[in-house]
Amino acid sequence: MGTFEELVDRLAAALDEAAEGIREALRSRGRPQKYLANRVADASPSLISRWLSGARQLADRNRLPGEEAMRQIATALELPPERARTLIALGRGIDELRKRLEGEERGWRARAAERRGREAALQPAPSPRRSVPLLTAAVAAATVAVISFLGGVLAGRSWGTEPPPSVAATVTAGQGAGDRCSTWADAGDGVQLEACVRIREGRMLIRSRLRGPVGTRADMVVQAYDTFLEKPVTKELKCHRMHLTSEGQIQTCGWHEIRPPYGPEYAARAGWREAGDGPFGGHVLSSGLRW
Repeated sequence: MGTFEELVDRLAAALDEAAEGIREALRSRGRPQKYLANRVADASPSLISRWLSGARQLADRNRLPGEEAMRQIATALELPPERARTLIALGRGIDELRKRLEGEERGWRARAAERRGREAALQPAPSPRRSVPLLTAAVAAATVAVISFLGGVLAGRSWGTEPPPSVAATVTAGQGAGDRCSTWADAGDGVQLEACVRIREGRMLIRSRLRGPVGTRADMVVQAYDTFLEKPVTKELKCHRMHLTSEGQIQTCGWHEIRPPYGPEYAARAGWREAGDGPFGGHVLSSGLRW
């Protein structure tokens, strides 16, 4: 049967796994979390946010994401059958653990929140961010820029843009260690997009990549996206007249450095349009990084 504490720990782990499953489902379909608010019964935007908080929602009084909620999420996002079954199974497990805890104790949520709070208090505090004097940071940044520029010239590389990788390079080196990238997503007219965010040497960088039919001429755009506020937080960074001239070619826009406020989690949001004027569409979101 398991003790009360063991059941709480299992439920907390299931809620964390469910939150990651929902986030991954949203990312795979290029949808913000608010998309689910009008498509899951009695689910407000704040309730969706709590579901995405994982085990932390045990301290609240909200409805937990059970089997029926997960079924509606899978339907709303039109998930493939296997992924839908996985999500629904997570919800079923949450329902079962919740019912067992309700049978153990009427006020189980308060006791569970107390246990989670004690565990959090026992965790070691994170190391404080080491501040760097502004002048020192500026000098260091300038030094890195000069060294990188000279290295690029000596190596015969272009300083302005990152060259499109070959098909083989895309498979082996398209996503570096620590990068947070979306899956390649259908963006319309046979075009597929990928959005990525990374942190390197204290700098946040974003990038988009595009592939599609030979002959495609596209403008690309990428910007930072606050995953909690669900809105872009930087200007649109654009690459114009990107031309696909061969089968399997990938065009790259970035890496662009951005400087959003510290604290939130940021994703990269990428879009495209046919070369020329008009609004960008086909947007996709990467997974997020805490800044």
